[in-house]
Amino acid sequence: MKLQAMVSYKQRRLEEARAEVLRAVDVFEKLGAAQFLESCKEFLRRIEEEMNNPVSSGQSDSDCELPRMVPLPARINFPL
Repeated sequence: MKLQAMVSYKQRRLEEARAEVLRAVDVFEKLGAAQFLESCKEFLRRIEEEMNNPVSSGQSDSDCELPRMVPLPARINFPL
């Protein structure tokens, strides 16, 4: 959920990002995962701030970066 929220955030789809973070907040509250809950709430505040002040959008914070994608070698099947 939070990863999907970060993807939506990076794509400037703030409504979708907000909805995903709200789902994550709900789950983490039910699980009692305080550390993850605080992180999501901070992310939610950032999204809502950008929704209210769209002029400042386009800035990204380091804790909202997507995980780095590691390219894997292509698998090539050669006939024997």
